[in-house]
Amino acid sequence: MKRLFLGFLASALLTPALLAQVGTTRDWSSADGRAITAELVRVDENQIVVRRDGKLVTIKLALLSKEDQDFVESLRETDGDTELRAAGFKQGKYADAVKDEWVKFPATEASLLFQLYIGKDATRKKAGPEVPLFIHLHGASARADDVKAGKVEIAPQRIVADGFYGDHPGVVCVPTCPPDPETWGKQTAKLEALVDDLVANLPIDRTRIYLSGYSQGAQGIAKMLESRPDFYAAAVFADGGPDEKWVGKVKTPMWSYYSPERDSSKAEAMQSGFKADGVEYRFNRIQDSAHNNIHWKLANDPQVFEWLYTQTKKN
Repeated sequence: MKRLFLGFLASALLTPALLAQVGTTRDWSSADGRAITAELVRVDENQIVVRRDGKLVTIKLALLSKEDQDFVESLRETDGDTELRAAGFKQGKYADAVKDEWVKFPATEASLLFQLYIGKDATRKKAGPEVPLFIHLHGASARADDVKAGKVEIAPQRIVADGFYGDHPGVVCVPTCPPDPETWGKQTAKLEALVDDLVANLPIDRTRIYLSGYSQGAQGIAKMLESRPDFYAAAVFADGGPDEKWVGKVKTPMWSYYSPERDSSKAEAMQSGFKADGVEYRFNRIQDSAHNNIHWKLANDPQVFEWLYTQTKKN
């Protein structure tokens, strides 16, 4: 059964039936008859997460027995989930964040410290029944145990500015990476759990979830894309970008900004490779920019975020 375990946290679909089963311990069996006893934690479209001996493990649905696959499918109700999420701006764990300002949520054992911005424009009819989610990961120098609410890098500042947010209302999330020696690359599971929790409790459009990252944050969103290669609608990198091995695997449209301090020599080749695979990959090399202000260059290009918010994940 160990070969079934992938090690990444899956996305939660918190329907009433699933809520009733979360925390329940049951016997799970593989298609070839092997079995484990474990507690159900989460359900994704293609996998489940269970807790065994205190550790979270992920199992592909295709490798479960027919009985277990049918059990998981029986949890996939939608009406209750839709109703719960639609009411998220008025009630529930994030309702108090709807106030046109940054609201800080403390770290827990299972969650990172993060800030949310949910403007009242996002709750109005013109925004539609569902709104986009924008997640930004900061650079290494911003790692901290705590932050002052509203202290965020330039990218999320631009997203919540009146001129942009009025046209593109939604949920903006800025997590904080714990202090050195922690890195974003070690936080993938917690970041995914945070995204899943926001989607489960707020009327977020699952086809419009956007990623942004600067420096070490760019490396962090790269890990998120590697973990879920067709989950996000689009991503922008400030001094970072995809890996050659992503061609043919990652299907997310991307835009990278490079300073002269970063190697962009492979970007053009990757652009051609992604294009052949039907994936849009844009990159800019900014000759007059140092690494520590490349995210300013990206954020002050009006085309970047307008492009980002036109992207929709294709099912």
